[in-house]
Amino acid sequence: MKRENIDFGKEFDWGKASENYAKFRDIYPAQFYQRILDLGYCKNGQKVLDLATGTGVLPRNMYAYGAKWTGVDISENQIKYANKLSKGLDINYIVSPAETLDFEENSFDVVTACQCFMYFDKNILLPKIHKWLKRTVIF
Repeated sequence: MKRENIDFGKEFDWGKASENYAKFRDIYPAQFYQRILDLGYCKNGQKVLDLATGTGVLPRNMYAYGAKWTGVDISENQIKYANKLSKGLDINYIVSPAETLDFEENSFDVVTACQCFMYFDKNILLPKIHKWLKRTVIF
């Protein structure tokens, strides 16, 4: 991946860090997950799309709350470790750039993207997210 506004346009590949991600990347505190739940998200059968999922930190840590997760990452190596760490969990992982995904309209209740939104081409991705999200109010 290469973005002019990140690392002065030098190419980078998060897949090269997958093994370390798998060991050390579960970085979010319990309060982070509780805040998401308190807002009414990522639980009770909701369909959730996690963009740039990496090794699946968010889906794995929130799986027990009952959402149906789909994690997407551009790196095949990240998804390899996500599948390995998610063994026994019904989480669907896809290798793909977020911008090239094509889901049906109203496919998801929630779309998450943790510490990664600066990598996306927002002109392409934001209209897609708008299309994919169901028009429901949780509150």
